[in-house]
Amino acid sequence: MKRRAFISVYDKVGLVEFAQNLVDKFDYEIVASGDTYDYLNKSGIAVTDCNEFSSNIGILPSDYSAMNETVFAGILANSSDVNEMNALEKAAIKPYDMVVVNLCPFEKIAIENTGDIDSMVNNIDIVGCALLRAAAKNYKNVTVITDKIDYYVALNANDFGRLKLAVKAFNLTSNYDKLICGNLSEHVGEQPFKTFNFEKIKDLPYGENLHQKASLFKTENTIDYEVLEGKELTFNNMLNASVALNIISEFFDVNCVAIIRHAKPCGVSLGRSLYEAYRNAFDCDPVSSFYGVVGFSKEVDLEVAKHLNSMSVEVVVAPSFAPEAVELFKDNTEIKLVKINTPLKQYHRQIGEEIFLTPFGALIQEQNSSELNKETFKVVTNEKPTAEQIEDAVFAWKIAKYGRTNCAVIARDFKTFAISQGQTNAVSAVEHALDYSCDNSKDAVLASDTVLTSEDTIYSAIQGRINLIIQPGGSIKDQKLIDVCNKYGISMITTGIRNYKQ
Repeated sequence: MKRRAFISVYDKVGLVEFAQNLVDKFDYEIVASGDTYDYLNKSGIAVTDCNEFSSNIGILPSDYSAMNETVFAGILANSSDVNEMNALEKAAIKPYDMVVVNLCPFEKIAIENTGDIDSMVNNIDIVGCALLRAAAKNYKNVTVITDKIDYYVALNANDFGRLKLAVKAFNLTSNYDKLICGNLSEHVGEQPFKTFNFEKIKDLPYGENLHQKASLFKTENTIDYEVLEGKELTFNNMLNASVALNIISEFFDVNCVAIIRHAKPCGVSLGRSLYEAYRNAFDCDPVSSFYGVVGFSKEVDLEVAKHLNSMSVEVVVAPSFAPEAVELFKDNTEIKLVKINTPLKQYHRQIGEEIFLTPFGALIQEQNSSELNKETFKVVTNEKPTAEQIEDAVFAWKIAKYGRTNCAVIARDFKTFAISQGQTNAVSAVEHALDYSCDNSKDAVLASDTVLTSEDTIYSAIQGRINLIIQPGGSIKDQKLIDVCNKYGISMITTGIRNYKQ
């Protein structure tokens, strides 16, 4: 008896070749419905319209009339049960050996029907989900295919292989239901469930440490990138590269370089040329820059490549690389070149969510996309900063936003001289930054990601000959700090924005 395959797909890429292979080499009878039947029939494939042999159920819309009990009985049939097979034969129902169904992505349905709840609901593929679930449940007898990449792998699948395909089908329908729930919840103004639809891209060699398993999943905000040279990116590479991208995207329209180590910025600079910006960023913390990730806002040219090639760098991230720079790196197997195809301006405006899984539950928050607001950005001291100092203050504030709290940044002329972060209090962060920058703190700007509450921070800044302090403000001690600044002729700006980062 011929084997039978039921096919109903949205994505028809590669379908004709696959169906022809089923007929010619594996002696399958193809049964299809709707536009899939029309597509295969016009392509010259021997195919049967399921309407020809299935009874009509009058209460269902015509589009669904073929998806009746005869189809599901054939999919759910246990071919090893003689009594069941005899009963099906008496009812003129033939079993299916394969079900090929993929769904129109619900994200596409939601976009095409934005604001039209009725159209959105009407386009939900209830039948497709039911067919997949039925086939997946009967995986020992039926091979279920939901993705064109599995077309030829599935042909020789054993019980375990069919089980893996069944799991993939259940995962697809589960995520489909979650997307429906999420979109409909938005229309009623409630969100009792938070749904995420992450598609697995690949397993990684390891996580933060060698003994930790890790995988990479695709999200709605996954950027377009490619690794030009070197080995695949590790878990830590991607964490560091993410911080580099966050920073250089703040300065997408100028030459900017950010050097990252252990997901922390250790040197950032702007420059008249990319090479100048790179050298200045490197000089901030040369020791930490080794084995770090370096992000560039502009194309990496040969001059920059020569310096990078002379030191130990793990990853270089940039919008593009000059051909001669790529050629230079070919002999250096330690450096991974990552070309970011998503425009940095677009990346900077992407708003995603951060997820923290804790013993208390899943914590979910919007990414920190804070921008300085002219309503809250205030000079609160008698001493007024110059235009150049304000520009340095804005630069330093943006760097502090991506450091770990408590973070203090010393900067001048659009380059960092010290980035102290991860301290348990702001006083320690400021003092450590000033100690590290030494004489470079003279006439520089001090930026803090958190509210300064101690006069000791101001006295330390005075000793370091800081000209301008930029901090959130809002403490009950604000006036005391302002009074000290006024006494010693230091300018202070309050932003009204706290940038905690654990």
